[in-house]
Amino acid sequence: MSRFTRIFASGLGIAAALALSVAPAAHADTGTGVSMTLTGGSLAATLAGATLEPLSYSNAAQSTTGTVGLTVDDGRGSGAGWNVTIEASALTGGLGLGADSLSVTSASTPAATAGQAVNPTSGPLAIAPVDATLDTARRVISADAGFGQGIYTQVLGLRLDVPAYARAGTYTGTLTVTSASGPGV
Repeated sequence: MSRFTRIFASGLGIAAALALSVAPAAHADTGTGVSMTLTGGSLAATLAGATLEPLSYSNAAQSTTGTVGLTVDDGRGSGAGWNVTIEASALTGGLGLGADSLSVTSASTPAATAGQAVNPTSGPLAIAPVDATLDTARRVISADAGFGQGIYTQVLGLRLDVPAYARAGTYTGTLTVTSASGPGV
């Protein structure tokens, strides 16, 4: 091999080594951003299973008791807290009974069926308006801000006062349940 070939071959080796050492720096691709929207649902309260024990006609005032189930579903995802009230209409039939004849006598401790657990100080909490007539909206359950994000059930005790000489027949009325944002007053 000639001296020129050796120098040229050596030069190629150096050039190859230099080529490897001056390779471009690695480039990180920043990629694309990721976003997602979580849409809140609604706040709803429903009543089910309102029952009162039947009575027999009487010449004296009497009362009957029963229960109604309440379900509250806070699917808003806002953490704003909430409160629920119930109110009765007058009962029609016979001579009719005013809404002030129907009372809430008890409110059970709420039970969580989905979502956040019940917190003993922030809710959902039973508001027991004992012997509160339902001719006015009565708050029966509430949750402070940051609590009550889920589905909760509660049983309310009811009492219907029937005056003496009430006519025999079937008496019917309506219970209206209202849910509102915030724990209420």
